[in-house]
Amino acid sequence: MFTVRGNCRLKDGQIHTDSETKIITVLLYMNPSWENQTGGRLRVLNSNNIDDIKSEISPNVGTLLIFKRSDHSYHGHLPFEGPRKVIQMNWVTDQKVVDKEQKRHRWSAIFKIFSSY
Repeated sequence: MFTVRGNCRLKDGQIHTDSETKIITVLLYMNPSWENQTGGRLRVLNSNNIDDIKSEISPNVGTLLIFKRSDHSYHGHLPFEGPRKVIQMNWVTDQKVVDKEQKRHRWSAIFKIFSSY
């Protein structure tokens, strides 16, 4: 399953482990530079505490992160609003997951269009 994101909202980046239907997550970042940004750097965490950092990844162009989903694969980022480009690839448990997510994303896109007016 592929997801392409171009913008980040302040509420994005909450600490989470991906859903149990995701097996592996691949993130390919496409941002020219992230040196002066305080938020938006992905934190791979030891726990569900945003400051319990195992590693912090700057989403610069060409940065690739791959991880296996588990009950302890916590990740998230500090608040950021604005352009934050990422291509996300997920290996999932079955096609039903892809179909459900595509439907959800379509409705979400429609809602975002109407909420911008």
